[in-house]
Amino acid sequence: MKTPRTRRLRREFAGAPAPSQTAARRRRQAGFTLIEVVIASALGLMVMGALTSVVLTTVLSDNIASARVEASAQVRNLQSTAYDDFVHARAPVPSGCGTSGNPCTTQDLVLQGSRMPNDIGGVAAPDTVRYTWDPSLQVVTRYAGISSRVAASNVTAYSWYIDGSGAYPSLVISMTVTIPSYNATYSQSQTLRFYPRITATPSP
Repeated sequence: MKTPRTRRLRREFAGAPAPSQTAARRRRQAGFTLIEVVIASALGLMVMGALTSVVLTTVLSDNIASARVEASAQVRNLQSTAYDDFVHARAPVPSGCGTSGNPCTTQDLVLQGSRMPNDIGGVAAPDTVRYTWDPSLQVVTRYAGISSRVAASNVTAYSWYIDGSGAYPSLVISMTVTIPSYNATYSQSQTLRFYPRITATPSP
């Protein structure tokens, strides 16, 4: 008659594991249940979604900040360039436009004046500078003689007029700079006022 002790001794002699060891080994080798897999996947998707949102928000904020800096730089570039030209020029006399109710847009802004050479005893020479806005290229170009250079780029709106309400006429330029960036577009509108320093009308 086989007793439990006899069966245990036979298993130990044959090298077979005990039932408790076999059950423990099976529990260790068992995989995840379906519910555990679903919960882990849901948590992983939530974490990945949160990280993606943070990354996209950071990139978008950085692009908008860069676009704001670029737009301000274009406005300052035109302002600093035109300021020096207005110092040596008279107020322009536009034809067919140039009032607050009918500002000029694509018409050339022509500044006529005089400049002193750097030579000792030099004589002031006539000087003409003009600014032109190209709506298709979205650039404002400065022309002086045979040379030219871009005074501002990404200019999507541009107009100017003469304000004669003060003691001396001033020129008002309104412009909008639009900088496209990833998934966003930043626009900055600015109104600049310049005061020509030469007030006398040239003799015929």
